[in-house]
Amino acid sequence: MTDIARSADGCLDAVRALCQTVETLLDEPASEEGLVTAMSHYQTVHDTLTGSRPSADTQAALSRVEQFIIASADAYFRQQPDGITPSLDESQHMALFGRHLMALDGIGPATAKQLFALGIFTPEQLFALSEEALDTLDLPPASRARVASVHQAHRMPAPD
Repeated sequence: MTDIARSADGCLDAVRALCQTVETLLDEPASEEGLVTAMSHYQTVHDTLTGSRPSADTQAALSRVEQFIIASADAYFRQQPDGITPSLDESQHMALFGRHLMALDGIGPATAKQLFALGIFTPEQLFALSEEALDTLDLPPASRARVASVHQAHRMPAPD
């Protein structure tokens, strides 16, 4: 078997595993283990396909899958009763599910966690907010300033 065929087989296996974990999230109550597995499979598919320059449609589909996993994780962790300690510590949780927000210049783990608490899981959701909606977010002043700065920078046109 050639390296290309081996790579294609590996990619197909990763896609199948991702599909199976997403189907499980759709059909059964989420579990922490299932969410971590889904995100791990997503990351494997993303990393594998990124090297082969996927089409814009493929990238958009992968982005929607990731957003679904992140939203499922948020719903799962919100519905956990008080006193139940997840196996993921806060830094692991944010590394898995908050990395896109933390990739924004000025957004760290604390601000990402605050945004998660407000139902904002992705940069796209943040950037879709109007200025008025942004002003009403219940954030500490320092976090509000960072989020407003990131939001404003995104809205500015790129120089020619």
